[in-house]
Amino acid sequence: MKKNKTSKDKGNDFEKECVRTINSGAFFRDHDLSTSEKVIECKFTEQKGFRISTKILEKLYNDALDANKFPYLIIGIKDGTTQWTVKCDITKETKP
Repeated sequence: MKKNKTSKDKGNDFEKECVRTINSGAFFRDHDLSTSEKVIECKFTEQKGFRISTKILEKLYNDALDANKFPYLIIGIKDGTTQWTVKCDITKETKP
């Protein structure tokens, strides 16, 4: 009997897909992906949308800063047979 994949399993599959599409030099580090230039956070959902919170952005930004790399976010949203992929460079500015 084939076991249905959980949301976590699908998210892990999406991360592996990200590794294949970024380049062969990408590797996992503390559940993030990393290349020589970027720390990458991959998020995946089969819901109608995905909410990007400041908690996600702060974690990614700080992890990249600690590694002296650029933060990068990849979001996969699957709707039936269509999968959307959003790729974002992350910047942070302090405004008065």
